[in-house]
Amino acid sequence: MRICIDLTSLYDNFSGIERYAASIAASMLNNNNDVFILLFKNEIHTWFKKYISYKNVKCVVIRGKNKLIFNQIKLPVVMHGVNADCFLFLAFPVPIFSWKKNMVSTIHDICCWDCPDTMNGMSKWYFRLSHRIAIRKCKAIVTISKYSKKRIHKKLNYPNKRIWLVYCGVASESFIRHQDTKAIIKEKYGLPSVYILSLSTLEPRKNLQLLIRAYVALLNQGYSLPKLVLAGRKGWKMDDYLNSLDPNIRDNIIFTGFIDEDDLADVYGCAKLFVFPSMYEGFGLPPLEALVCGTKVLSSDAASLPEVLGRDAEFFSSCDFESLKKELLRCCLDEDEIGLDKRSEIRMRIINSFSWEKEADKLHDLLCREFG
Repeated sequence: MRICIDLTSLYDNFSGIERYAASIAASMLNNNNDVFILLFKNEIHTWFKKYISYKNVKCVVIRGKNKLIFNQIKLPVVMHGVNADCFLFLAFPVPIFSWKKNMVSTIHDICCWDCPDTMNGMSKWYFRLSHRIAIRKCKAIVTISKYSKKRIHKKLNYPNKRIWLVYCGVASESFIRHQDTKAIIKEKYGLPSVYILSLSTLEPRKNLQLLIRAYVALLNQGYSLPKLVLAGRKGWKMDDYLNSLDPNIRDNIIFTGFIDEDDLADVYGCAKLFVFPSMYEGFGLPPLEALVCGTKVLSSDAASLPEVLGRDAEFFSSCDFESLKKELLRCCLDEDEIGLDKRSEIRMRIINSFSWEKEADKLHDLLCREFG
């Protein structure tokens, strides 16, 4: 089977959606019975350079700058000339102007309907249009949790049997802490010796304002808390909010910016507590990764998060200030460390449940059944 995979979005960004696309695609390439045509924007992404020499892998680089023109015009033009049994879109929906009959698109969540206030107007309407077009044109839709599958079926009236559930995974070899580099990592990102960590794109949907409010309220009540570290690139609306914070409060909050992939395990693992206050998630990979690194996790109970994190995390009521404040204080005052045996148990349970290789094999089997 000839499988064409769109990986052009990896050039512009590399947050959760792009990591999903890259991880699933890279895991699929180990199947030598198929031919893979990988589409990249401007350059072959670092993760895939080692596959250039593979006889069954062809990398196609498409040049372009303007994101909208590239995605909706240049990409469909190149796809038109590609001979493939199926076209797979793992990051963003299929281009609006592409009418191939053998396409599979991914809808990670339907935030544009479920949580529209957390998106700017153009993005909201763009994704609503894209999702509706995708379900009309595609043979199947990939999604990343039972929660998202249920919402897609209900909101878009799309048949359950054509919604393929392919979870995110945890790359176990990437999430091993390195004690010898701990001091170097802390210096690189300006991390204190003890800290509370939250890692995500800094945007409204992640609800970091609620976390900051609860944290500040506890400081103002006289509680001595570790410094709060917010890691990740800044997204829509966050600059204005962060600039409005009292300078005295900002002294207790550290912004690291984007964390390099190789540093994630140590940044997670050195934290006293990982907090994930998101009000909406299709999956929620960062708290899962934090658990694999042995860090206690406090998460909101929104959307897919209880499904993914299960009994291994602590939860607060989503968007509930008092609930977050109470649970944040309890977790910070709790001096009980997670024992080594318990950490190992949690790590193995998550790795066995959420594996990129297993999910890629699942997707490959579904593609073979539909197009092989």
